[in-house]
Amino acid sequence: MRSFLTHFAIELRRRLRTAWRFPRRLLARFVEQDDLYSMLILSGLIGFGAALVTVAFRESIHGVQWLLTRRTGGLVETAMALPYWARIVVPAVGGLIAGGILRALNGRRRGVRPTDYMEAVAVGDGTLDARTSIVRSAASVVTIASGGSIGREGAMVQLSAIVGSRLGVDLLLSKPRRRLAVACGAAAGMAAAYNAPIAGSLFVAEIVLGSIAMESFGPMIVASVVSSVTIHSFLGYAPVFQIPALTFRSNWELIAYGIVGLAVGLLAPAFLELLRQAETLLHRWTWPAPVRLALGGLVVGVISVWFPGVWGNGYSEVTRILHGDVLGLALLAILAAKILATAATVGSGAVGGIFTPTLFVGAAGGALIGGIVHALFPHSGIEPASYALVGMGALLAATTHAPLTAILMIFEMTLDYRITLPLMLASVIAHYFAKIYRQGSSVYAHALRERVDLAGPFGDAENVSALIRHTSAGARRRGNQLQLEGSAQSGRQSHLWVVDSEDRLVGHIPSRSLRTSSIGKAHLLTVDDVESVAHVLTPETRIGHALAQFLDSRAEVLPVVRSAEDRRFLGTISRHDLLLVVQDQLATETQKKKRR
Repeated sequence: MRSFLTHFAIELRRRLRTAWRFPRRLLARFVEQDDLYSMLILSGLIGFGAALVTVAFRESIHGVQWLLTRRTGGLVETAMALPYWARIVVPAVGGLIAGGILRALNGRRRGVRPTDYMEAVAVGDGTLDARTSIVRSAASVVTIASGGSIGREGAMVQLSAIVGSRLGVDLLLSKPRRRLAVACGAAAGMAAAYNAPIAGSLFVAEIVLGSIAMESFGPMIVASVVSSVTIHSFLGYAPVFQIPALTFRSNWELIAYGIVGLAVGLLAPAFLELLRQAETLLHRWTWPAPVRLALGGLVVGVISVWFPGVWGNGYSEVTRILHGDVLGLALLAILAAKILATAATVGSGAVGGIFTPTLFVGAAGGALIGGIVHALFPHSGIEPASYALVGMGALLAATTHAPLTAILMIFEMTLDYRITLPLMLASVIAHYFAKIYRQGSSVYAHALRERVDLAGPFGDAENVSALIRHTSAGARRRGNQLQLEGSAQSGRQSHLWVVDSEDRLVGHIPSRSLRTSSIGKAHLLTVDDVESVAHVLTPETRIGHALAQFLDSRAEVLPVVRSAEDRRFLGTISRHDLLLVVQDQLATETQKKKRR
């Protein structure tokens, strides 16, 4: 049976590669032509692929959930329908299976490429190890389906980033554009997870790239929009949380919302420290991964005997909080239970995200403060549900240090503009207090630390050698004749460089001549159409000097020759690729200054 499955997997992989060969060639030729338009088209394809893998991930969770519990639907509803002993056993068994998957992976993992999309975008070359990421995502499926208190967005974003990475590798994109392709996949995955295309793009731009330059932000927007539209066609369209009608009654109420931001800003560092301490404690015991994850699942199971709402992402419990169905001591109890369950799951080493548990904790914390304000001013008409929403955004801003992302995400998830003003105020206050109080760090600080510590002024790209796209010149001068070569013969080349018989750069044919000539007919182009090249780069050209050359020439692409004396044509460098490198490294320098 095992040999049959192995043979089936090998044959399926071979057939998929064969089917992909022809469209890959077409895309590769197209991507070579125009940086801006080709990258937008490519980002749309990444968004479509990201939506497909996230749908597959969601359905996998439902399938594993049915296998473990023989029930479908929400995880909280499933937990409530199970007897108490099953609530304990199912998360523990799920942790045991997920730990077994991770242990098998670690036993075979030798010298693989980065598996974290943040590393691939920030300090890597845009290449992710697909097999390792898929296996880790399988472990995440089991953990989530068995009730682990962790979000599904982590694996969804990682799988979506894999789509961008594979396209970048298969299409032979340059390193900066491969990294951008991974960023587009991550943004599309976040958009698919929360129905939030704007916030999904801003999440990657603000947290991972550290910049909102249009050179990278535009393609990420396209990927996120295509991903969201595709998800809607599969799953329908609705806000993530169903909320009641909210009103903002008085400007004086902003004081109370400011208190929410202050309280949440003080809570965020303590919440993150609890997660770190739980992880340190469980990893201090040198137990195998299956035992650790089973123990984390057991803790969740025991808590769920009294609080079944701690299972999974807790969307249904957040909805109850937003509708005011959980108040007072019951709200405080479910908040404490969710924090402990999340600490147990994250600390055990389970694969997943904490974005969604953060929203849960923020909603409960905000609702608690709203309940206190309502008790102090019972006739003010204050609605605790609005404080829950503000608490969600404030804690998200305080834990990620990305207030813009938090504000837009809550707005897109609720589609209610009336909460925007208090949300903005509380999120910014929480962000600043979380940074000041005990020097609170972002939840992603560990994942991004290598980026700040290892990158130099221009990282590993002090010169432009890594950005060279090795292509044929397009035309060769033979006496008084021009001979078109490669893709120029079919008119697909927008930049035509001319070399002599020894591949030395002679000049170029400007685009105006190409537009007025029938590019497929060589007799319409002569040596009289060739113009000299004023700006030429070499592999040793420094990044700053190359940028000055592009600014001076206002060109989209510049040629690269071996040296000033030896003008043998090596290829071209795109302004788009250079700007991506500059943007990334300027963001890195900003992060360094902040840490000082």
